Amino acid sequence: MTITCLHTGQSHVDGFTRLFVAEGWDGALEHIVREDLLSRAQTDGIEAVAADVAAVLEQFTQDDTVLCTCSTLGALVERLGGDNVLRIDRPAMEEAASHRSVMLAICLESTRGPSVALFQDCNKGTVPDVVFCEDAWPYFEAGDMLGFNRAIAQSVGAAMVAAPQTDCIVLAQASMQGAAPYLMDIGVPVLATPPLAVRRAIKIARR
Repeated sequence: MTITCLHTGQSHVDGFTRLFVAEGWDGALEHIVREDLLSRAQTDGIEAVAADVAAVLEQFTQDDTVLCTCSTLGALVERLGGDNVLRIDRPAMEEAASHRSVMLAICLESTRGPSVALFQDCNKGTVPDVVFCEDAWPYFEAGDMLGFNRAIAQSVGAAMVAAPQTDCIVLAQASMQGAAPYLMDIGVPVLATPPLAVRRAIKIARR
């Protein structure tokens, strides 16, 4: 059994390797890093990378499990892939759908559309509140993960003041997982996408 992670950032490789080990995965684990897919999707739109994403997915058979860790590409990989292809944010969105008022935190505008659409699909059309952590991404690009995580937490905290009815927060991008510890005292569940997606990918592979 092999699980392959499709990343759009090299920084995800070590983190996801550790998560799979922590969850007891004893099969083969491989990583494909295509930073160009995210950069092109941001500048030219999702459909501009559809052919390249399809070419990546065509490498795999139904016996392989593929986890796409980029939320921007999520809807695309679901459209082009089969039951063995998992988008990073689906398990978290499905869990969040049981809550009445959900806030999605994003750091890239290219994530907004796919994330909101997925949540609405999981929650019968309910529209979530979206907080755009626009000050955070430059820290990520500079490799300053401490600054990145703190900027996310600051934006989410400010948004919670304006939307006190929120009873669940989803950190919609895999890169945002590190902000969760800074939100421990916020008073509502905070869902990070990687742990839930890794558990689902293992279930798919073992099935």
